[in-house]
Amino acid sequence: MELLVVEDNERVSAALRAALAQQGVGAVCATTGKAAMELLERERPDAVLLDLGLPDCDGFTLCSRMRAASSIPILVTTARGDHASCVRGLDLGADDYLVKPYNLAEVLARLRAVMRRHRPSVGAAADDSPGDLLLAGPVRIDVREGVVLVDGAPTDMPEEEFGILVALARRPGETLSADQLVDEILRTQRARLEASLQHHISSLRERLGVPYLLEAVEGGGHRLSIPGAA
Repeated sequence: MELLVVEDNERVSAALRAALAQQGVGAVCATTGKAAMELLERERPDAVLLDLGLPDCDGFTLCSRMRAASSIPILVTTARGDHASCVRGLDLGADDYLVKPYNLAEVLARLRAVMRRHRPSVGAAADDSPGDLLLAGPVRIDVREGVVLVDGAPTDMPEEEFGILVALARRPGETLSADQLVDEILRTQRARLEASLQHHISSLRERLGVPYLLEAVEGGGHRLSIPGAA
C-alpha cells in the first residue's frame, strides 16, 4: 500500500511516515494543497490521509478537488470533532473521518476498510447483496464493512451492539425475542467473516512475515505448512 499523507506539520508527517514504514506501508507526504494535488497525479497512491488544516487552502476544498480528479479512497483526519465538519467532509467525497488524536492501528484498519469498498468486485458490480446496506431513518448500516453512519457521521460501535442493530434493522417493526436476536447476530457475524476471510488470511500472512507458513490449497482451503513436518 502506498499512501499520500497530507499534513501541514512536517514533524507529524515524518513521524507518521516512519510508523507506517514499520508496518510495511509506504507514504509520500505533502504539506500544502498544491503539493498534494501534484503528488496525487504523479505518484498515483492507493489512498489519501488528508488533514483539513492546511496553510494554502481549506482542507474541505482540497477534498472536493481530489474527489473530482480521482476515485481514490480518502480518509480525512482533523482536530475538528464537531458533527457539522464530519458531515461536510463526507458530503464532499471523503470515505471516512478520524478525529485527532488517533492511533496508527485505527488509521490502518479504516484505510483497509475504505480500500475494500473501492476494490472492484469480481464479476458483475451487482454482486453486492441488497442486504449488505440497511437504512433506518437517519441511520445507514453497511453490514459487510461493519460501518454505521448516523446523519452521515460514522459511529463507533462494539461488535455486539452492531449485531443487535443489524438484527433489528433487517426486520423493521417486528418484535424479536432474545433467542431470535442471538440467532440473527450469529448469522450476521458468520456472513461478515465469510466475506472478509481472504482479506484476514492475507493480512495474517503479512503480519507473521513468513509467507510460506499459511498455504492456500488447490481446490479451496488453507493449511499451516511447517517445514520438516511429516
